[in-house]
Parts: sequence; C-alpha cells; structure tokens
Amino acid sequence: MTQTAEMTFDEHCRDAVLALRGALLDLYREAGAVVEKPQDVARRYKLNKNLTWKIARILQTEDAYAAVPLIPGASGFEILLDAMQRAGAPANVVARVRAAAEGFDRMIEIHTGDRATLELALDSMGGERPLEMSRKLAFRGNSGVWGIQSHVRVTTQFLAPSAEDPALLDAALIGGMTRVRRLRHVPRWPVFQLRQYNDDGTTPNAPEPISIEEDDESGPWLMKSFCGGAMPRMHIKESAQGLTYEIGDGPVGKTGEFTCFFGYFHRQIVPRYREEQNRVAELFSTVSIPAESLLFDLIVHRDLVEAMRPEVELYGKLWGADADSLPASRLPCSDQVIDLGVGAQLATPLVPRYAEMVRKVMDNMGWNPGEFRCLRLIMLYPPMPSTVVMRYPLPTAGE
Repeated sequence: MTQTAEMTFDEHCRDAVLALRGALLDLYREAGAVVEKPQDVARRYKLNKNLTWKIARILQTEDAYAAVPLIPGASGFEILLDAMQRAGAPANVVARVRAAAEGFDRMIEIHTGDRATLELALDSMGGERPLEMSRKLAFRGNSGVWGIQSHVRVTTQFLAPSAEDPALLDAALIGGMTRVRRLRHVPRWPVFQLRQYNDDGTTPNAPEPISIEEDDESGPWLMKSFCGGAMPRMHIKESAQGLTYEIGDGPVGKTGEFTCFFGYFHRQIVPRYREEQNRVAELFSTVSIPAESLLFDLIVHRDLVEAMRPEVELYGKLWGADADSLPASRLPCSDQVIDLGVGAQLATPLVPRYAEMVRKVMDNMGWNPGEFRCLRLIMLYPPMPSTVVMRYPLPTAGE
C-alpha cells in the first residue's frame, strides 16, 4: 500500500473509507448481523435505528466518497462495537474496526482538519450529485449577503425554422423570476438584460416584444399580465450593449414579494446551419439572484433534430463576461435535460400559469404547440452568479 505521507487527499480518503467498510463487513459477518435488514439489526442488538441504517448504507455503497457523510463519530462506533462484541464478535475483529475508524480520523486531521471541511471538499470535488450541499448553503448565504432571493429563476427559449427561409431560425425568449423577496432594503437590483450577439461579436437584428402591454414606465418587454404581487417600480438603463431592467426598493419580507416576466422574439435571427463564424448553438440562462430553483426550458420545433440532445454546462461568472473561457470557471454539474416529448403538457408546480405563458408566445409566433418538443432542465439552488448553457453543434447544410 502507498505510504500515507505520499497519498493525495482523494487517494487517502478513498483508502481510509474502504478499509473501514471492509472491517465493518467482517464485523457484521462474525456477529451474524444482516446488512440488508438495518431494522432487524437495531432490534436484535438494541441499537439506534438511525445508526444501523447509516452502517447499512455504508456497507451497500461502492462509492467511498458517498459513504463519508454516513460514517458515525467515535461515540457511535463505540456503541456499535460494544453491542457486537456482546453478541459474540471476536475481539480481533472489533479491534480492526476500531483501528480503521481511527485511521479515518487521522486522514481527516491530515487533509482537512475537521469533518465539516471534509464533507465540503468532497461535495466540491463532485460525485453523483456534485455541489448539492454547497449550492444549498450558498443560496442561504448569498440571500443574506445580498439581501434578496427568488423562488424560481425561469428561462424559456424557443427555436423554430423560419416559415419564409428555413435556413434561418425564429427565436423567442421568456425570462423571469417568481416570488422575489427582499431580506433588507435593496435600492435597485438588475432582473432582466436584453443583449444578443453572434460568435463573431456582431449584434443581430433588434428583438420585438412578446407582450403588447406597453406603457411609459416599463416599456414593451415586461409581460405585465403574468407579473404579480407587490410589483416595484422598474428602472430601465440603456447602454451600447442593450437594456437592463432594475427593480426598485420595496417592503422587506413576504409583504414585498412579487413575480415578474419579460419576453421578446426575433424573426430569422440566426442561421440554422454551420458557418465559419457560427459552429455551435448556445442558449443561456444567467443566474444573477439567489434562487431556490432554475427552470430552463428549450422548446424546439420537431424538425430541428440537431437540437434534441443539448449538452449542459455551468460557468461561474466571478471573472466577468468572458468567464467561460477560463478553465476554473467551469463548475461541476450533473443536472440533466429531460425530454418531455412533442406537444407536452408544460404546466409545472414551480411556476403558476406557466403553460398559459408559453401558449401566449406560441400564439404570438403563429406556432402549433403540437409541433414542438420541450427539453427541460431543473437545477436546485443554481450557483450565483453563474450562467447555465445548453449547447448543440450546428449541422452542415445538405447533410
């Protein structure tokens, strides 16, 4: 075996967990305990059911890192070992478990210093659900730091071949957030940006609003009939890059909660097929507010077979607009797109009136919903600030 001093953190952690798991398997076998029946083990050996359930999970998983949060502390091990020894487990087998538990504790002392930091490091490294714990902790922390939070961040992208020129795509977008709540008075907060660009840096044609509910204050981009709650005043900032909508201040807590949505569309906005400067289609959802969930739908015409299996990538935006060019900005992400099928029922408990809002876009564009497929991504506690990207390669014309 590699000497401890020469082991990397991940090697040492894996070996320590597997050594402990092997010793526990021997202990159960010698004591006559059945791994698959933690309730029976608890009853037979007069042990806490939570303890025997954790041990059973450790013994049944092949993923050493996933077992770490389940490993009991020193007092829990002593309770288990005393019970098993009274039931007839040999002293040398009991001693082996105790030594393996001590080895696990030494690994923690060497590499992370405490159990909480160990679990944080493993969560950051990845696994079946990378960053699950960290993202939830970050949501709570960022909500307090920034003084604002949202229940759901919504991005819905629509793509279809243009009726006039099928080599070009029509596109539409719904962006918004539900149940925005302030935790302290926040003077202004950006909630929507109207910015478009091509791979070569050029700006495409100007978009048109989904809604026709224009007024002097909020302009045409706000889908006012789908907004609700204590809607604050909207402040619109113009720059060379486009428009930014900022919400004004309002009541703290539930009395100030509101929901807002924006929408726009383009006709013949981007080429469907590969060009020298455009080889990949990328659809973005920017997370710029702490949110419990992200609902990111790609609603795509069934003829666009090239778009049916998009890749999902997650990028932190700490380094600005070009963050996705930095290797360190790409974050672990195991969240997968779910294909809801053609003509799917899109209603979701996450967003009230969502299907109605999608139907409004379809009617506006003159599209038949039965010809569209919905590819849905739901991400819990999306990192903030970050950009979630759905990406697919553009096909070559004629192929």
